[in-house]
Amino acid sequence: KYKPARSNYYLGEIAYKQQAWNQAIKHYKISIGLYDKADYTPRLLYHTGISFDKLGDKNSADRFYGVLKSNYPESKEAKAAPNR
Repeated sequence: KYKPARSNYYLGEIAYKQQAWNQAIKHYKISIGLYDKADYTPRLLYHTGISFDKLGDKNSADRFYGVLKSNYPESKEAKAAPNR
């Protein structure tokens, strides 16, 4: 139970690197639900969007990209996110 938001973010990153998109999304959602002001939040939103894209869910991906661009417009992740 040590830093559960950060721990779930890291578990999501592991799943993301292994291309286990559903698992990554699950951990990212838990992480952001516990704490949404973390320093890794832009990357979490970006990787969640990419994971949804890989699963073919463009609408969900676009929602995450939109939140990323509106809340963190100067982040490198927002600049890399697609404009759709």
